[in-house]
Amino acid sequence: MLVKKIAYNTIVSAISRIAGTLLALVTVGLMTRYLGQNGFGSYSTILAFLYIFSVFADLGLYAIAVREISKQGANEQEIMSHAFSLRLLFGLAVFILAPLIAVFLPYSFEIKIGVAIGAIGYWFLSNAQVLIGIFQKYLKTDRVAVAETASRVVQLGLVAFVVWKNLGFLMIVATLALSGLVNFLLVWLFAQKYVPVKLVWNPVYWKKMIRESFPLAISAIFVLIYFKLDTVMLSLMKSASDVGIYSVAYKILENLIYFPAMFVGLIMPLFSKYASSNYFEFKKVAQKTFAILLIFALPMVVATFFLSKLIISLIAGGEFFASAGVLNVLIIATAIIFFGSLFSNMIVALGKQQVLAKIYAFGAAVNFSVNLFLIPRFTYWGAASSTVFTEFLVTVLMAAVIYRATKYLPSLLIFFKTALAAGLMALVFYFLKESSLLVAAGASVLIYFIAVFLLGIVRFGEVKITK
Repeated sequence: MLVKKIAYNTIVSAISRIAGTLLALVTVGLMTRYLGQNGFGSYSTILAFLYIFSVFADLGLYAIAVREISKQGANEQEIMSHAFSLRLLFGLAVFILAPLIAVFLPYSFEIKIGVAIGAIGYWFLSNAQVLIGIFQKYLKTDRVAVAETASRVVQLGLVAFVVWKNLGFLMIVATLALSGLVNFLLVWLFAQKYVPVKLVWNPVYWKKMIRESFPLAISAIFVLIYFKLDTVMLSLMKSASDVGIYSVAYKILENLIYFPAMFVGLIMPLFSKYASSNYFEFKKVAQKTFAILLIFALPMVVATFFLSKLIISLIAGGEFFASAGVLNVLIIATAIIFFGSLFSNMIVALGKQQVLAKIYAFGAAVNFSVNLFLIPRFTYWGAASSTVFTEFLVTVLMAAVIYRATKYLPSLLIFFKTALAAGLMALVFYFLKESSLLVAAGASVLIYFIAVFLLGIVRFGEVKITK
């Protein structure tokens, strides 16, 4: 029964996310064509700036709430009500602070007003995010998928209306706030069926919760330094046009990394269950999860290398042609993030979030230094290269921590077999590149999955998650 629930939620969430991603990319396409490089660069600057504050608002509450409600006999209503109330009030203070700080930065007046408008949307999204742990425990993430898809539809419709009526840049930003409200209301309503979350006031309980979540909060802050600070640094050191070129490719990365986060999030309760009681099952689940992530990460990289120009042309138009090369670099970082999502969740399940915070702190310091050196010299190429280097470094360090605690390392044999299958896929793509895209893509994907099966990388009858 558990296997079927995980499979159902994974499939429904994946389908919904694919739909959501397509909606998001169409929305980006409308924005880029309407705003141009400079306008889209300004919009991306607002998002990157507010993302930093959203991480401060998180306080690490989401991960701790998921872990705590997954324990046997947990008081779900108490845990989630306190986590939600604390997140809502603290987030309100943080997103009031954001536009006040923006006033003192060397941004245009339009960007500063946009930060104030966008902060409303980020506050709504922040409040919804902490509730997602409820759906993960009950394996009802399809509800989250519905809420997110609905908000994407709303934003696309609003952006289309703004473009049609030529209402200007700030109204484009306002669509973010309205779609965020839709997402929050739906997630809140869906959550009440499983855990009736209420607003509560208990500073003593909150202090205890913050003490537990603080290492994760620090980790999240360091993650944002190398996940979004590159865009902020680019906006301060280079033109809005450069930010626009980089951000189109980065938007694709942001949409793709949802899939591993979603899948690993469904497995997180099992990691939490076995981390303290059964290392054998813990490592078994980890290996199966790693294999599944690997099977999808490598062909994603291969396909992007061959299709990046077409992808960028379809999404953003000819004005953003330079983004194709940036995408080819960032897709490598995307693949690495697939495994970073797995390893970071494993470390949290093992209760070693303090070590995770140190890894992220080191990664942040390295990323900031590398960006400081590369961006002035190589602009968005430098930012993209820094992202790849940092993600690789952090992921390797996380793997080392897991090995020290559990003696688990991902199977190199599976990696080499999957790389061989991906290599065959690349050869098919190369030799069929002069034929139609449909034929080249279809044949290469077919060859890849046949190779996956024949090489014994995964036997479909054996792919199941331990109960």
